[in-house]
Amino acid sequence: MEWILQNTDIFDEDIDSKFNKVILENKNRIEREHIYKFRVSFHVNLLNDNRFEKFNIIDSKRKNDGSKKDKMYAVLSFQLEKLSKHLTQHDIEVYSLTIQGDYLEAENQIKIELIEDKTEATYTKGKKNVRAVCSSIIPSLPSTRENISYLASKRLSEIYSDLMNIISDKKLMSEILEIEETDNNNVLFQQFAKLYGDLWLTTKDRAEELRKQFKDRSLYVIEKRLEKEKNK
Repeated sequence: MEWILQNTDIFDEDIDSKFNKVILENKNRIEREHIYKFRVSFHVNLLNDNRFEKFNIIDSKRKNDGSKKDKMYAVLSFQLEKLSKHLTQHDIEVYSLTIQGDYLEAENQIKIELIEDKTEATYTKGKKNVRAVCSSIIPSLPSTRENISYLASKRLSEIYSDLMNIISDKKLMSEILEIEETDNNNVLFQQFAKLYGDLWLTTKDRAEELRKQFKDRSLYVIEKRLEKEKNK
């Protein structure tokens, strides 16, 4: 579910009341037996707005003093907490909370999303049956995506280079990657990223699965080649 709050922004001190109104208007659409992810998006252009420094945080534990960055995080954290309180009040179960800067249609909008959470539950260390709550503050989602894309490409390039140093045969690598024979390193890398892109950052089990998949495919191709040479 997604709602766009109009004529408001991340500095609106009454933003939680506006969200509460949305919940009341849509209470029949929200299935209480589900667990949700809660995501709040504001326009990324507001990150340089001087209202971050002027914003009044009524919270002795989270004052917006210190550096400009500290003030920004304090305001975003405060607003996310204000909004999320209404989830609890309406018995909406949420363990993943995010506030992020993104490119919305206008700067005076707030986008709010409730997405069914189907991820595996994690629990607070030392406390049985107490599910951990994860709160994320992402000032600029576009910049974060760009950084992640760069890191992914860099790491995959390193993995691919290591494998090519072992295999040392682009024709063989073409067959392993199940594409037409090519000497074009870029084509090979793009196909490798397509098939094994999860290797750069994934769970231990998934990484092991992909490594085994590549190993098995490589052995199959090599054995097939050896058999072909043998039968000549």
